[in-house]
Amino acid sequence: MTGPESPEIEAAYPKQSPRAKRGKKKREKQSKANVNNLLNIVGYLLSLVTSYLGGVAGWFGGVPNSEISSKYQTLVTPSSAYFGYIWALIFISQGIFAVAQLLPKYREQPLVQNGLGSIYFLACSAQTAWAITFGYAIMPAAFVAMCVLCAALLNILKRQWDVVFEEENEIATAIRLGDITEEELVENSAAPPPSLAYWLLRFPFAVHAGWIAPATPLMLSVLLVYQGVDPTYELWVAVISIPLLFGGCMGLLLREESGAPVYTFPGVVAYACIGICWELQAPAYSILARHDDATISLMKNLSGFCGACLLVVMLSRSIALLLRDAWLKWNHTDETLSIDGEQYPYVKA
Repeated sequence: MTGPESPEIEAAYPKQSPRAKRGKKKREKQSKANVNNLLNIVGYLLSLVTSYLGGVAGWFGGVPNSEISSKYQTLVTPSSAYFGYIWALIFISQGIFAVAQLLPKYREQPLVQNGLGSIYFLACSAQTAWAITFGYAIMPAAFVAMCVLCAALLNILKRQWDVVFEEENEIATAIRLGDITEEELVENSAAPPPSLAYWLLRFPFAVHAGWIAPATPLMLSVLLVYQGVDPTYELWVAVISIPLLFGGCMGLLLREESGAPVYTFPGVVAYACIGICWELQAPAYSILARHDDATISLMKNLSGFCGACLLVVMLSRSIALLLRDAWLKWNHTDETLSIDGEQYPYVKA
């Protein structure tokens, strides 16, 4: 076995400290904005303008989205007030991102270049297509656009998570080799929360994906109502989609890998579930005409239960991890915990 100073090790890990590498990255960040940066700002402006013209001003089809949603009310339609708050957060946060990713400090960030690439422009294009087709009540096309939008946003989350995982592995390797200490680590391009880079480069897309995930089965339900199919199919979409979303969010909250758990996506899904429950407290006449009281009560309780459980798990999980990290910091110098003679890694909150 070769020692730590062997030529093989030196060849595999050239003597260039992570700090020097980060300095090189900073110099590279002074380069001009590339195609991805320009596509991001163009896509955002396109999505913002068409969403406002269609959703608020009613340019497409002559009526705003709120009236169309009321016309095609479903079992998984949140209260109208919930739409306004979340879309305001989505567009404000993505607007800040669109400006920040043009700055020299962030334009070459792996989360921007590799985590987004041109996928964000695809998502904005799908958002634009949905705003136009939904405004004109072309529901089959609107559903396809929503599916493309959901797939693009989930792909962004996966790509950014891959960037996070790779960065964390590089940092862990550098620390093990002694190239850098945790105290010297002043910049982490994976942008873990609650860093500013997280709020600028990752948070906007987690919020957007968290809202579009429940909006996709909502759009399917709207399509079913539009086509006038048996209300039983609408019920099946509702009772399958909400538990699936709940299970996926629980998985994100209970993960133990580096960088986990994830709170933003489950938090937005919980927000949507509570909005559905709130709307079904006093359901619209069209809902009462298609569904009996037992069905409405089932969906009200199911959505409320899932939303409340997610919030409770998020709160308890964050408190438990914060307390555990504090205890480990006081009693241990490494990032492992010994249980029955075995060493286990722990996840920082």
